[in-house]
Amino acid sequence: MLPNHHLPQLTLNRIQATVNRLKAAVWTDRQAVEVEASRAQAQQLSLAEGQQLKRRKVKPCSFWGKLFDQRWCRVTLSQAADGNTWMEWKDQGEATLYVDGQAYFGFNVAHSRCRLPEGTTEVWLQSSCIQSAIWHPEANGMDAAGSYFEGAFVVKRNDVAWNAYHDLKCLFDLAMDQRQRENPQLSAALNCFGQQASVNKATPVYRRILRGLEDAANELDQKGIPAMRRCLAKLYQELKMDKTFAKCILTGHAHLDLVWIWPERMGELKAVNIFATADRLMEEYPEYRFAYSQPASYEAVAKREPDLYDRVKGRIESGKWQATGAMYVESDTMIACGEALARSFTLGQKGFEAINGALSKLTWLPDVFGYSACLPQIMKQTGVEYFFTTKMTWNAINRFPYSSFIWRGNDGSEILAHVTQDSGYVTHVEVNDVKAPMLANQQADIHGEYLLPTGYGDGGGGVTDDMLERARRLSALPGMPDLEWDQPEAFFDRLNGVRDELPVHQGECYLEYHRGTFTTHGNLKASFRGLERAMQVAEAVAAATGKIWNMEDSWKRLVFAQFHDYIPGSSVWDVYMEDLPVLDGHAAKQLAEAEKALTAKGDDCLFNPHAVEVSKWIDRPDASAFVTLPPLSGSLIEAVIQDAPASVEVKGRKVSNGVVEFRVNASGWIDQLSWEGVEVPLSGPLGQLMLYPDHAAYFEAWDIDRQTLSLGEVCKAKASITAVDGGAHRAGIAVTRKIGVSSEATVTFMLEAGSPLVQVTVDLDWQEPQSLLKLLFPTKYAATNARFGIPYGSVLRKQVPDGMPAEAQWEVPFSRYLAVFDEGEREGLFLTTESKYGATVREGSVGLSLVRSPRVTGFEMHGNAWPAHLTRLKIESPYSDIGSHQIKLAIGRYDAELPRERQPASIADTFFTGPVAYTGKAIAPVIESIEGGESLVPHWVKPTEDGYVLRLHEVAGRRGTIQVHLVDGYELAQTDISESKQMSVNSMIRFSPYEVVSLLVRRS
Repeated sequence: MLPNHHLPQLTLNRIQATVNRLKAAVWTDRQAVEVEASRAQAQQLSLAEGQQLKRRKVKPCSFWGKLFDQRWCRVTLSQAADGNTWMEWKDQGEATLYVDGQAYFGFNVAHSRCRLPEGTTEVWLQSSCIQSAIWHPEANGMDAAGSYFEGAFVVKRNDVAWNAYHDLKCLFDLAMDQRQRENPQLSAALNCFGQQASVNKATPVYRRILRGLEDAANELDQKGIPAMRRCLAKLYQELKMDKTFAKCILTGHAHLDLVWIWPERMGELKAVNIFATADRLMEEYPEYRFAYSQPASYEAVAKREPDLYDRVKGRIESGKWQATGAMYVESDTMIACGEALARSFTLGQKGFEAINGALSKLTWLPDVFGYSACLPQIMKQTGVEYFFTTKMTWNAINRFPYSSFIWRGNDGSEILAHVTQDSGYVTHVEVNDVKAPMLANQQADIHGEYLLPTGYGDGGGGVTDDMLERARRLSALPGMPDLEWDQPEAFFDRLNGVRDELPVHQGECYLEYHRGTFTTHGNLKASFRGLERAMQVAEAVAAATGKIWNMEDSWKRLVFAQFHDYIPGSSVWDVYMEDLPVLDGHAAKQLAEAEKALTAKGDDCLFNPHAVEVSKWIDRPDASAFVTLPPLSGSLIEAVIQDAPASVEVKGRKVSNGVVEFRVNASGWIDQLSWEGVEVPLSGPLGQLMLYPDHAAYFEAWDIDRQTLSLGEVCKAKASITAVDGGAHRAGIAVTRKIGVSSEATVTFMLEAGSPLVQVTVDLDWQEPQSLLKLLFPTKYAATNARFGIPYGSVLRKQVPDGMPAEAQWEVPFSRYLAVFDEGEREGLFLTTESKYGATVREGSVGLSLVRSPRVTGFEMHGNAWPAHLTRLKIESPYSDIGSHQIKLAIGRYDAELPRERQPASIADTFFTGPVAYTGKAIAPVIESIEGGESLVPHWVKPTEDGYVLRLHEVAGRRGTIQVHLVDGYELAQTDISESKQMSVNSMIRFSPYEVVSLLVRRS
């Protein structure tokens, strides 16, 4: 016999083998059970309906279904379940287990076993043909023949082996982490043979872990598992740290993309799946805490499985489950207009109040592609105190500097914020998952806690029992923090105690990634903006007429479309082919309801849905007329017709209306432009089309990579230039040319009599795959910053070379308008678009992104999760936006001192959302005038029970006062976005930079 050896380099290989040995001993008595299944079909049925379907026996190791098909399965057990009977469901897709008619557990590749209630003899399963838990190592993609169903089994769990496996595995993982930190040159993997890495230089703790593991393995080999566990228990106790200086707050998380690589109906089924799993794990692990956002999902579960929803409500009341997040869905925050973004909060808070009996204190946005500077103000005005994300760790160039901080909006509103650094929202309580954000916690010297969302995200079902077991063991081991399950709002309540010591970040959180999402799927963005404008008209009509109809369904649809893989264009074809007609349908319905509310016996009228005066040309059967419409009112057309301004003249390639003049050169570009005789300083011709090869390295639908913008070529094909005669009041020049290999564009530059805008329309037949098309406006306006519209207000961003932050912003978002100018913002050019949101702005040159055609999600790196061969859709192209487009925009003179109705933020609404023609009676304006504060611009009118809310937002970073004059019989009060408080005011209202001002107009 030899004495115990002193060769610690041999230990880890032995322990790895021992871990595998224990793992193999966990599940025993595995017996296949017979499965009966209905035919796979696209239609989704409830359990009661599914139970009526014809079924046949299913062979194990078989394939089934097309993408998103459903089948119902029945499994009958040969013996009633005892307390240790587990069902094992092996399918590449996912399924919801039903026991006694209730949704009981969610199966997927990450959650393949569930303990059955004692006495169970029959279960049902709703199966979906969808790649589940896409980030799991066993998510290998679906076969050409469909989802691979390996079979169903009943198994027993050897709890002694189960616990021993986790005891040993956690310490082994800790040892492996310690090994690599102490000798970074070593591979992350072990050498199973050959010379083993020596332990010549190692910390005492590493040596002690190795010796303890060796002793435990000896106990196993000599005396069995119980002896090994006793040995490991002593080692855990010995290694436990009295003081870690760090605490990891684990919160159960299952980040569900409501749509993404699946359509909405699958997102609803996934919510059922996730909720059932979380509920079941709470039975097994009393310490487990889970949080979920998005009232849209709670509504879906309540509709599909009301019993499950009631159980979730019970969990919420017990404190084990937290419904939090503030927003109706986890919305993109860059593209929507201010009112649409705000409604995600007001609808969301209404949903959370219904669920919890209280508002959510936390905005939970772990995976959104940038965070607007107006968000803190919206949050503050809707009852939110805290903000959380992980996404800022995706920055490619400049590391976001803080973990815990005060986020100050551009208006000065402050929100307590936390960014989990060096971590995503898909974490598994592995050693590095826990340690990396601990080491990257930038404010650990002030507050030692950090928040770690835990579980398989992106529809993966959330936390597993393995994660819960690791959480029980890894706390306070050498190099590890304390681990504790808790709810997000409780974490922030504690962090709030040191808020005065935290750093401040002011302004937007621009994500240096996913810049293509401002442009991808232009037809989607056009439908989205169309519904926004329809809701603006509908609510203005309701406010002016006092007639109310159902708008909540349309608002929910609009807000749902703001989900961060919906409006950015990063979902699969199913989402857009199914839902774009729905968006368009809601827009048509709301406009029809508005016209119905206005219509009565009477004369031809026009309704102005804006709270500013609007002057426009209208087309009449006999002739066009120039009208000036009072704010928010209906006018008899004959009463508002004005003398026609000077007509538009076209002389050769020069077009003028007395206010604006431009000249088109022989190539079809504008080489001269002036407003009221003041020439715009150009660095090149305006209106050039530039084509770029667009091949993102990883996320095609999401990204425009930097090299793309270095490879563009001006489209120089010979142009056909023709004059366009729209009558005496409207004329211009149309330029038609070939674009790329197979595309064609007609760019029309128009002026209207009396209008200070150059109207630009691009009629495009787009046939260029994996390409980006921009429309260029190169000027010499040289201010340090350019101004970009955001949902509410605006933001200044660097537009000159000025270090890495400026370099990283090669493509930026804007909401409705942007402007370049000289310092002082008195001379410049603005651009406003109907439904385009991305641009490159450098040294006075604006490159507006018109269309891009990456491969649609599912035809690229996500093809294993959305295999095109399994879709039931008829897809004409794997590329986004191939086909016809009409793109509308306008350019104008920018001056921060211009009157309110000529501010870009006003024109962005009034130019593209015209008056409503109707037959009926005139509707007198309630607002006689708004005087002063020209940069405080009316944005929206929202009806209330006794009047309406006039929403204004300051857009130029200025403070001041306005006077609002109402007609007799009306009074003014000030409220906020939530309308939870009211304060009487006289006609004078003070405002501060970028403030959102909500005025309640009601009868005295």
